[in-house]
Amino acid sequence: MREHVGEMRRRRNTTGGREPRSIGESLKSVTAGFGSRGRAIDLSDRWASAVGEAIAVHAQPERLDAGRLIVVVDDPAWATELRYHTARILEALNANPDAPAISELHLRVQPRA
Repeated sequence: MREHVGEMRRRRNTTGGREPRSIGESLKSVTAGFGSRGRAIDLSDRWASAVGEAIAVHAQPERLDAGRLIVVVDDPAWATELRYHTARILEALNANPDAPAISELHLRVQPRA
């Protein structure tokens, strides 16, 4: 029993007193700073000009996840419209060489309340 308590204390000291975490939690904290993975982005200056004012009212970028732009659309019809214009939208969004590269649009329909 005494050995077990000593091992627990030694383990607690090496983890800074924190409880053990799952591998997923550990990897998430390690990869959080890599590139633009999962990062909330601000495309407000480019989004409306890339998609047009009519679409921008119904579709908003949410986050950029490893080159995949997650876009929330308020109606399935607007998702269809965005799919039709995907190549043009990606070209417009990637026109700025200093901005993170976007290789794909992922559309998520979320009706407005």
